[in-house]
Amino acid sequence: MSDIELERHGAVAIVAINRPAKRNALSGEAWRELGGAFTQLHADDALRAIILTGRGGAFCAGDEIGAFAAVRDDPPARQVYWDGIMACYAAVSAARVPVIAAVSGPCVGGGCTLALRADFRIADATARFGVPPAKLGLVYPADSTQLLAATAGLSMARHMLYTGALIGAEAALSCGLVSDVVEDDVVEAALRFAAPMLANAPLSIRAAKLACDAIQLGRLADVAANVAALSDAADRSEDYREGTRAFAEKRKPVFTGR
Repeated sequence: MSDIELERHGAVAIVAINRPAKRNALSGEAWRELGGAFTQLHADDALRAIILTGRGGAFCAGDEIGAFAAVRDDPPARQVYWDGIMACYAAVSAARVPVIAAVSGPCVGGGCTLALRADFRIADATARFGVPPAKLGLVYPADSTQLLAATAGLSMARHMLYTGALIGAEAALSCGLVSDVVEDDVVEAALRFAAPMLANAPLSIRAAKLACDAIQLGRLADVAANVAALSDAADRSEDYREGTRAFAEKRKPVFTGR
């Protein structure tokens, strides 16, 4: 049985961490497999959204402590392990389509960091979010701290980082860490949440995602040329012509991404 499951629901891919006995905590191999799943999806031109979730009532309890402990005192092995985690985060962040984290149960440490790489987080009442490095004698990475503060607000980020405390779904909703708290299945809720995005022009969403991600990290100037190139491509696209026709004909457009 694979640690990472990949399913397709039309134009939506569901990437699921499947290590329920570990509360979906990730080993070095599982980190690499998860990153590989996202890298595989980068080349899928028919894809319109990705849902990241966990099986068995947990999103992800972070890094598997025992797996890291096995390489902690071996600097080359520790670096390989850490590089695999960073590559996974980068692969999630690099997705060209919206990523929605569907969160049940623990979303802690590296799991919370994964969820922060998504564009949106949908939670159920069991969801718990936390970043516990202060309880482990570790330091939360600077870029992850920036994402946490930009998403949840600086005050909540300080609280979570300084105390290592878990916050519940309602507190996460109040501070903006999650977009919605639902009573039913979070994956089904995430599919509903994604539905309006699937009908819109892929080039437009890709450019908006690129800009929003850069704004979150204070790096808009770094992607301005890329956004301008996507704008130029959109001006020349068949989707733009289809959008114009659909508006004139008072119907919904059918976008293809071309």
